Amino acid sequence: MRGKITQWKDDKGFGFIVSEDSGEKLFFHISAVKTRGRRPQVGDIVLYESMRDSQGRPKAKAVVIEGVVSEQKTYSKNRIHTEPPKKDILDYVSIVLVILSLVGAAYSFVQTENLKKIIPFGVILVISVGLLNRQKKPKEKRFSCARCRKDSEYDKRTIKAWNNGFQKLYCSVCHQRWLAEQPSQTQNVSVSSQGRGCFVVSALLAILPIIAAVEVYQWFV
Repeated sequence: MRGKITQWKDDKGFGFIVSEDSGEKLFFHISAVKTRGRRPQVGDIVLYESMRDSQGRPKAKAVVIEGVVSEQKTYSKNRIHTEPPKKDILDYVSIVLVILSLVGAAYSFVQTENLKKIIPFGVILVISVGLLNRQKKPKEKRFSCARCRKDSEYDKRTIKAWNNGFQKLYCSVCHQRWLAEQPSQTQNVSVSSQGRGCFVVSALLAILPIIAAVEVYQWFV
């Protein structure tokens, strides 16, 4: 069947097609689009197959955009191996600074009993934590999709996932399909980055009992 895209929400990955023959309005999802040259746009003429969803509503599948040549899938002879983020000299320096700033703050507070004296250590701590949690970039500019095995360039989404410890990465098309297959699940990519967050929290919790002990001592004295 042939129709025209009259509505398209690119951020949500779905839209509507109006049939040329019957004028029927059909819902379609990005996962139903076979053309890979580009994403759908309002005004595109498309070929599709009509079906009904579980609630009896008209839906389009196997959507092909007329006049758009599908991009050829490029595969490397050897699949690109995604190396996990590795600590560099700046990471180790930051860890040392975190430890020293915590120890220094505790010692300064015990000696002076003045919270203002630990402010410089707090500044160093904040900067060190920021450096530890900075976003890195992979050495390779491309990766092999874990689903279709196509070689794709890194984007903001995949770089963030890589920094969060994911080694199986999806290209944009496979990611959209994966989301479409799990509409009832919430994808949470906020995974602790190689335990750095846990280390910082543990370090902060280590100094709190010291400060609390000194405050209790001052109150009784």
